[in-house]
Amino acid sequence: MKLNNTELGHFVDKIKLQNENMSKYRDQINNLKAKLEDKIKNDESTGIKVSKYLLAGSWKKRTILKATGDNPIDIDLVLFVTGDNNLQNDLKKVHDYIVKYLEEIYPTKDINNDVDAEGNTKSITIRFSGSGLEVDIVPVVPLSSPEKYVWQPQRGGGGKYITSVEKHLHFSLSLRQANPSYTSIVRALKWWKNYKELKPFENEGGISSYAIELIVGYLDTNKGVETNIEEGIIRFFQFISESTFPNISFSHSINKIPYYDTAIYIADDTNNENNAGKKINNLKWNEIKEKAAEAFDTLNLAQDRNNEGDTINEWKSVFGPIFNIK
Repeated sequence: MKLNNTELGHFVDKIKLQNENMSKYRDQINNLKAKLEDKIKNDESTGIKVSKYLLAGSWKKRTILKATGDNPIDIDLVLFVTGDNNLQNDLKKVHDYIVKYLEEIYPTKDINNDVDAEGNTKSITIRFSGSGLEVDIVPVVPLSSPEKYVWQPQRGGGGKYITSVEKHLHFSLSLRQANPSYTSIVRALKWWKNYKELKPFENEGGISSYAIELIVGYLDTNKGVETNIEEGIIRFFQFISESTFPNISFSHSINKIPYYDTAIYIADDTNNENNAGKKINNLKWNEIKEKAAEAFDTLNLAQDRNNEGDTINEWKSVFGPIFNIK
């Protein structure tokens, strides 16, 4: 039997961060924002400084899932660093400045300064022990052209890339406005990715939440907006599991897809030169395709089941025991 949006909405409500649970995180985020605004307002430095900040990631895009043991609540906080024309050529300088900046704001907090053996920044994270909230700090340096674009350090591998945080957030908003089921579809697929252990882990290139968002956005943009949650989920699994996976790019994004030697190409929706799937190797991609094919077949079988119990059991094999429609 087919499931309607109301029924699947019960499942989505179970896996998303509930409004009543957001307050403890929101208070900490608002406190951090207040400290940043005060620091930015009163910073009289004539050299390097943080000129503004933006909240980003799943919290801002309203696709955040509830916390689990392996998946804490994490917030992306983008800091715009200005005041030195050479910053683009000195990633270590940007990294060291941001670490010092955060330590001044939060002298008693654990600022996780994760750097690899070659000195490449892997992450800068503020952890709040009481709530388990993790704030991932993303430093960027604004470019004069194109407008609203920045260069951003590449985590875990050195180097940098050009993107636009503001344009990406605008694109995400446009997808939500065009499709009231967009966030529900993305949340369900992110839960599937975590449940099937397909998320990126250290050097193992699984499929990221960002890549899932881009694929769902690409499908809505190029194949038509799918407001039916069930059909949107099934369409994603079918698309992923097809024998040939197309290059994904966006017409409103700058630049073109360059030569690449990775398993797949999923362009950043603001710069087609950035591949959100570049860390997925062929072995992992085959595993992702296999799991997607299983999910596609299972959910099609679920639609053919004659009773609710058998239908639910098929969905549970894809999304885990938490799945239910009541």
